Amino acid sequence: MTAPPLSLPATAAGTDRSSARAGAAVGVAAVVLVVAGFALAAATEATLTSPESDVVAFYREAPLVRTVVGGLLETTGLVLLLAFGAALSARLAAVGWPAAAARSALTAYVAICLAPGMSAGAAALWLAHTGTTTPAVLTALNTMRSLSYFLALVPFAVFLACTALAGLRTAALPQWACWAALVIAVPMVPSVAVAALGLADVLGLLGLAWVLTVAVVLLRSPDPAVRR
Repeated sequence: MTAPPLSLPATAAGTDRSSARAGAAVGVAAVVLVVAGFALAAATEATLTSPESDVVAFYREAPLVRTVVGGLLETTGLVLLLAFGAALSARLAAVGWPAAAARSALTAYVAICLAPGMSAGAAALWLAHTGTTTPAVLTALNTMRSLSYFLALVPFAVFLACTALAGLRTAALPQWACWAALVIAVPMVPSVAVAALGLADVLGLLGLAWVLTVAVVLLRSPDPAVRR
C-alpha cells in the first residue's frame, strides 16, 4: 500500500506562506533598490571603452553625496537578493541540487558585484575626491569595476538556468517564467566576451526584470503549484 501524502498543520502552512511572501517582498525591494541606486550613481561617462580623460572627469566631478547614496542603495539591494534567493531555493528544494546550485550561483553573483565590483568603484571615487591618486589608477579601478559586473553575469546565468530547471521539474514556478529564464541565461554567458558592445547591460537588466516579475508572482501565490 502507498502511504498517504503528509499534510502540513494549519499553523505550519500559514508560517510557510508568510515566509514565502516575506522572501518575495524582499526580492521586489532588492530590485527596486538596485535600479534606484544605479539611476543615482550610474557611471555613464566611465564605461569600459571610455577614454581616460572622461573616466577621470567622472570620478573627480561626480556629486559625492548623490553618488555615495546611490552606491549604498545598490549595495543594499544586492545584499537583499540573497534573502530572495533563499526563499526561492526553499520553494524549489524538492528537486535537490538544482535549487542549491541556483542559490549558490546567486550568492556568487552578489559577491562579485560587491567585491571587487562596487569596492573598486568606491575606491576610485574616494581617491579622486581626496586627490591622492593618478589618472592611470582611476582608470584601472574603473576597468576592474566594469569587468567585475560583466563577469558576475556568468553566475547570474547559472542561477537563472538552474532555477528554470528546478521550476520545470517541480511545477513550483509558472512555465513561462522558467522558459524566460532560459532565454535570458543562454546568451548571457557569451555576451561577456563582447561586453564593450553593451549587450551585457541589456541582458543584466532583463535578468533583474525577471527577478522582479517572479518575486511578484511569489508574493501573489506563495504556495508552490505542486507539493510533494
